[in-house]
Amino acid sequence: MTRLDVYLHDDLVGRLERLQHSLLRFEYAEEWVRKGRPPLSQSLPVRYEPFDDSEARPYFAGLLPEGMFLRDIAKYYSVSAGKAFLLLRAIGGECAGAITLISPGEELPSATSPKWMSSLDIEEMIRSLGQKPLALLEETDGLRLSLAGAQEKLPVLFEGGQIGITRGSPPSTHIVKIPDSRFPGLVANEGYCMGIARELGLEVAEAQARSTSAFDHEPGVGEFLLVTRFDRQQLEDGRGWIRLHQEDFCQALGIVSEEKYEADGGPSLRDCARLLWDTSDLPARDLIDLVRAVLFNYIIGNNDAHGKNFSMLREGPGTPRLAPLYDLVSTVSFEGLARKMAMKIGGEYRPDYVKLRHWERFAEQVDLSVGIVRRQAKALVDSLDRARDEAKERIGPEFAKQEVIERIDAQISRRSTWLRTELQL
Repeated sequence: MTRLDVYLHDDLVGRLERLQHSLLRFEYAEEWVRKGRPPLSQSLPVRYEPFDDSEARPYFAGLLPEGMFLRDIAKYYSVSAGKAFLLLRAIGGECAGAITLISPGEELPSATSPKWMSSLDIEEMIRSLGQKPLALLEETDGLRLSLAGAQEKLPVLFEGGQIGITRGSPPSTHIVKIPDSRFPGLVANEGYCMGIARELGLEVAEAQARSTSAFDHEPGVGEFLLVTRFDRQQLEDGRGWIRLHQEDFCQALGIVSEEKYEADGGPSLRDCARLLWDTSDLPARDLIDLVRAVLFNYIIGNNDAHGKNFSMLREGPGTPRLAPLYDLVSTVSFEGLARKMAMKIGGEYRPDYVKLRHWERFAEQVDLSVGIVRRQAKALVDSLDRARDEAKERIGPEFAKQEVIERIDAQISRRSTWLRTELQL
């Protein structure tokens, strides 16, 4: 099969084709164009003419996982990790947002009962890390779930305190992120940083650091992060969820995932700001939120805030708009990770060299005054002590007492002092 039908919710948007040499081509359905329906991506404006590989690949390949996670899935299906079409055919049944890719003639997923997991099931899932892709679990489940990103994760249904595996209907509501053995304390790190951001008033996906014993009181030591999906919305009657269309900044700007870092040709902060100015329903609001996100990532030492770690929500109240923040991790708290930032601040990649002049250039890049940047920085720095205390309460002593939290606190203290000095807060 060399064609996949692309659906947004229950509506046929168009068709993705595989040409010779695994090149991609996408074409909107005639009815979609005729009715003036919205574009699938900012980088794929609605038109009758098809999109070639250079135009279609950033969006569609961007639906897939990355890195070792992608290689594990490709190995499972005995295909190359570079064969985006074949991988989307295998796991494109529930992609991020509201996109579904199915073979022609195949029916959209129908409602089925979730497979509820005990804490022992979750522990086994964690232990199997590296042995089989988490998005697949058991072949008999028939799962076709895809999430972008390099960290191993699994879309799940979280309801009534239970975690369940769903085949796409009902949709998943949360993401289980599995710890990486290379980075001890990763769950505590992300849970803490996400909690601080929430306490500071940043719009952020809710993230809960959990251990398996928290679910059905069976013995267990496994840690994982349970993240509420921002691309889901609960129905008004509280009975069920709907998917919301979204795309990350690389997809929206037509940049392939391999080039997500600015140094590799990925988005700059100027590009991110321009995207918001051009597409957001309330660009001034979203620009302020972007500034707060950049400041917060700088303070916690998140050097991995690249183009795929920012997204646009295209459905729901007030959309299009900047999506809630996610993947907030103090990367400098781990040895062996990049010491340069994914995107330059005012022309500087090295965080310890970012001075007042760089923040002034940054303000120019995002078309805001340096006074606005300074006020946002002061508001964050002044509230950090309270936010840290409350975030530690949120994640609980099991995680708050881990060594990585001390390293994060030291980083935050150092960076906030530096910001006060440079910006004269």
